[in-house]
Amino acid sequence: MSKETIIIGSRLPFGWRIEDPDTKARVELAGLNSSKIIGATHAETHVPEAFWSKWKSKMENCAPLKSGAVFEARTSDEAAGKAADLNKTEKTGLEPMPKENAGVTPADKD
Repeated sequence: MSKETIIIGSRLPFGWRIEDPDTKARVELAGLNSSKIIGATHAETHVPEAFWSKWKSKMENCAPLKSGAVFEARTSDEAAGKAADLNKTEKTGLEPMPKENAGVTPADKD
């Protein structure tokens, strides 16, 4: 495998383990739950480029790839830009509920 890495951004709230179907090598992609930044738009994991290319070619119909919930970038700035754009246009379906006007009324305190 090449020593070159690529940044994999994840807008999923949880980590995700991906596995090479041939070699059974595994990589754990970080999820938003691993971020120490409140309001983070994505989490980043550096993955060997050869592993990612092979995995992506075999899993091209994978829902998180198709929806943009998991995406690739060359730099952290590029990843932040992609995450911001995707957050405006594509939803993962796993976003947190809005705190205001969520349609929930607090119970009266007795």
